[in-house]
Amino acid sequence: MAGSHEPEQQRGAAPASKHRDFVSHVRAQVERFGDTRAYVYLRQAGRELVEDRVTYTELDARARAIAAWLRGRPEADRPVLLLYAEGIDFLPAYLGCLYAGTIAVPAPMPTGARSVGRAARMFDDADIGLVLTTLDVDGLLTVWLQEVGLADRVAVVATDGDPLADPDGWRMPQLGGDTVAFLQYTSGSTSEPKGVVVTHANLLSNEAAIATALGLDHTMVGAGWLPHFHDMGLIGMLLQALYVGSDLVFMSPLTFLKRPVRWLEMIDRYSAHATVAPNFAYDLVARRVSDEDLARLDLSSLRVALNGAEPIRPQTLAAVIDRLGEARFRPDAFVTCYGMAEATLLVTASPPGRPPRYLDVEPTALERGAAVPTAADGAARLVSSGAPAELDVRIVDPATRRALPESAVGEIWIRGGSVARGYWNRPQETEEEFGAHTDSGEGPYLRTGDLGLLRDGDLFVTGRLKDMLVVNGRNIYPQDVEEVVRLLHPALAESPGVALAVDAGTEHVVVIQGVKPGALGGTTPAELASQIKVAVARTFEVAAPSVVLVKRGGVHRTTSGKVQRASMLASFLDNTIDGLLHADVDPVVERVRTAAAPV
Repeated sequence: MAGSHEPEQQRGAAPASKHRDFVSHVRAQVERFGDTRAYVYLRQAGRELVEDRVTYTELDARARAIAAWLRGRPEADRPVLLLYAEGIDFLPAYLGCLYAGTIAVPAPMPTGARSVGRAARMFDDADIGLVLTTLDVDGLLTVWLQEVGLADRVAVVATDGDPLADPDGWRMPQLGGDTVAFLQYTSGSTSEPKGVVVTHANLLSNEAAIATALGLDHTMVGAGWLPHFHDMGLIGMLLQALYVGSDLVFMSPLTFLKRPVRWLEMIDRYSAHATVAPNFAYDLVARRVSDEDLARLDLSSLRVALNGAEPIRPQTLAAVIDRLGEARFRPDAFVTCYGMAEATLLVTASPPGRPPRYLDVEPTALERGAAVPTAADGAARLVSSGAPAELDVRIVDPATRRALPESAVGEIWIRGGSVARGYWNRPQETEEEFGAHTDSGEGPYLRTGDLGLLRDGDLFVTGRLKDMLVVNGRNIYPQDVEEVVRLLHPALAESPGVALAVDAGTEHVVVIQGVKPGALGGTTPAELASQIKVAVARTFEVAAPSVVLVKRGGVHRTTSGKVQRASMLASFLDNTIDGLLHADVDPVVERVRTAAAPV
């Protein structure tokens, strides 16, 4: 791993690529680093983790073999779906598609009913005719395709057996910056998943922005566990290592979730310099790491601990800094960021070496769309997501499309080389979201649907435009309600929850909260619901909300862990919520739900 080889130059951000397509850049990295750099996957074998290792040279050979084979498949003229469990095998298949000029579509392996339905919709949306996978699941996928009526038009091929073709038979296709590299299907946290069209130029631009913003280069070691089908795992972890020419060690998300300290052990063992994860993972580590674990861990090598992909909670940052400080975790290692699939990945990031930056504002002013600093008790604390990473970021009034001044809250609009081409086969939505212009004619901009403000060069994300709760004329951010609820009781602390608004003539707040029954102690679900009603009513000065308590799996989440508020609202109105433990629903809301329920 890196650290054992001598640096070829002074450490600093990798230079921007001189190539026009991502394949040429990768091939140059393979030629430069060959067998001196590797991907190491920590596979669980019993209670132990064993290494699966592939060097850049080996990875390139496998990718060329798959690409040479793909060039002879008529199905490869359309997008190709990649269904892989976590591990090494996904990466050569993904690169093989790019090497062939074929559009790759990374996707999670379908398991439960909801993920199966999502995968089936992707087949139709992208007109999939070929699935690449591994030998251990190709039979199961074939059976599943038969069950959903797709077997006659979709082929399933495993890429981890004997080489599909001679790697020396590969020839570089004609690729340019406008060539589509892959489709990144959105998480579906607020709507139906859509395929974001990412070009080679988008990919090169964003990887360069990440390297520059975080100061990453070929002398570093990356470590992580994010899934390869999520933009943060693919762009920010797997491909960033190849872009800068560094080593990467990674594990399965399940391996991390079963025993979160393994993430820290991986950083310690390999002296990793950079890691990346959503806020919930840092929160989980702060809660679960033991004193015994801290005594044997050394996290001093870590220079970049990227926190993004979901709302960043100041309580989590403080808890991690306090708890992991005993293991020599540095507060200035935290890099807070903001990004989205429609911008390939990264939009803004705080500079490494600067502790997290906060802004305490008056809650009532924030509801009115302004950030008024205050030192008074009860202030709303916002976390900086850093400065734009080579993108033009504007705050715009979503109704008038007027660009807003500093400290005013509005919709976040962005433009630049990382902004994707649009949505696959959705011209109207592409025009609406990727073709926005301000009232003065500036554009086109990507409308993110997120709310935020700019102050002293930093972006502060305040919420989601479509998720906003409007109660008695006031704007209330659902994540603020969810945080108040989560802190009420240990049975709620590690479980997801959503705050929703139901229109019953006036807006009524509904809280659907996951519960860990084993942590209830002597509290009954009914008593817990009452605590939630009182806390939300007092904190936000609204009528007591309706409360629905469910088992932890009853709250829908995306593959990256984001709660799916739109999906949960639909389930609430349809009365199809899973794992129901207790419900205390206002009669007015109940009448709305009865009227909305399917016959």
